[in-house]
Amino acid sequence: MKGWLLDNLGWKIFSLVTATVLWLTFVNSPDLVTSITAPVEYLNVPADMELIPDTLERIRLEVRGPAARIHQFERSSPAVVLDLREIKGPSERTFNITAEHVRLPPGLTLVRAIPSRVHLRVERRLRRLVPVRAHIVAVPAGFRVESWRVEPAELAVVGPESRVRRVEFVETDPLECTAVAGEQTVRTYAFLRDPELRLESSGALTVRIRVAPQGEPAGLGESAGRE
Repeated sequence: MKGWLLDNLGWKIFSLVTATVLWLTFVNSPDLVTSITAPVEYLNVPADMELIPDTLERIRLEVRGPAARIHQFERSSPAVVLDLREIKGPSERTFNITAEHVRLPPGLTLVRAIPSRVHLRVERRLRRLVPVRAHIVAVPAGFRVESWRVEPAELAVVGPESRVRRVEFVETDPLECTAVAGEQTVRTYAFLRDPELRLESSGALTVRIRVAPQGEPAGLGESAGRE
């Protein structure tokens, strides 16, 4: 027994001293109250559902505890974690933010969260093809747009069902014509106004614009896509 106690005695003393210093550091640290901004994270989100939170995606947490532990907590990238395990279909749910949503380490307490609750709407995910319109913002003086065509003519929009159903069309980024008669080809991208929606593809588009001098009779050729 005595031999076991004396084995690696130096390392054992060093470990004991280190543990004592760390313990005294935490115990003797003055209590602080600080604000930490944390992102909201969601667990067990149903695969075919979309989340529409009514609040910002970050919450300010006021935390009280020893300074050393607070600094350690800040470095750990804290988050507010909401478990959606009980949500099985379209619904609404309010979460009152408590310490159980923050995973505070021992010695720290949550004073309050701002905002103190997260209201969440859950909808089914919908994919829908919608037409694409050319958004032509500038035509040189003395010219007019005779016709335009976008390729592809439709794009798939994905998102919460209620928002996807409201979309009538997708626009291109703003386009400007040059002072040259004939067909002009422009590479551009689609633009979605609703931030809750997304495109299934990259949104890359080709727009073919037929420009004619003012006063020239309209051609008998292509007119599809003309505004």
